[in-house]
Amino acid sequence: MAILTARFVAALAAAFSAIICPITLDGRVSQNTTLETFDTAASSFNPGYTKGQNLTWSQILKFPPVSSSRFDIPAKKALEVTISDASIFVPGGGQKQLGFRRAGLLLGNGSDASNIGVQTYHWSVMQPEDKKRRMNLTHEYMNVWHETNDYSSNHFSLNAGVMLEQDKPKGGNVTTTGLDKRLWKVLDRKNNVIWTTRIEWDGWQHFAVKIDYEKNTIQVFYSTRNDRLQAVTEVLPNDNTGGGQYQIGVLKKPTETVTVVNDGYQESNIDEGQIYGGIFIENSGQGCISK
Repeated sequence: MAILTARFVAALAAAFSAIICPITLDGRVSQNTTLETFDTAASSFNPGYTKGQNLTWSQILKFPPVSSSRFDIPAKKALEVTISDASIFVPGGGQKQLGFRRAGLLLGNGSDASNIGVQTYHWSVMQPEDKKRRMNLTHEYMNVWHETNDYSSNHFSLNAGVMLEQDKPKGGNVTTTGLDKRLWKVLDRKNNVIWTTRIEWDGWQHFAVKIDYEKNTIQVFYSTRNDRLQAVTEVLPNDNTGGGQYQIGVLKKPTETVTVVNDGYQESNIDEGQIYGGIFIENSGQGCISK
């Protein structure tokens, strides 16, 4: 009887889920997950990266009392990634990244199945209710990105705030520093801004980025609240070679900086967060996209 009940609950959950495609990697958070789970191999995310030295994920993450995002319904919950003055990452064998304050959940290992064929990267984001804990948009933020395995670039990223001149598109004279700081900006591998939308201060915003590793293309999908995703760009060319890892969190860049990574200004007493849900990568090889 218990087995039948479990199967019925699973079938019921699937019936109400907006996800219709095969999931390649799943970063959604079950209702019974504890914060301590993220410190262990039982987590979908790498427990060792990418965070401040001597911090654990159970110290960084929170479970905010908010409604589930569209792709977490009916049985998953949101989580909040926070940064503080202690959010200084030290890469293996390297020096402290004093320019950044960062915490990024890492999904995948760079050579897994999410790096082949056609994959769609999903996430939903919400801003904290406490206005004092929201992004300081005089800084540039990179909150979601797919970093190449050689760490030289990103296949795509979601940015906000005042864009640094150092992050202008590669191979051209175009600058992104004049863009409204209140916009989310989706960047391609060359740092071209391929789509923007305003940051909503109340409610969920849903993003999906479809990456075709065979044809080297990218396409962006978007919606708000509980609306279905809609394509907001055409299929665009993008260099998707090199493999990479999916990061979700907060990377706050400095102002008054030369190198960006190793110097610049960050204010003291930082206490900021971003709320996420619906984190997963799905196989879109048959043209399937969960909307």
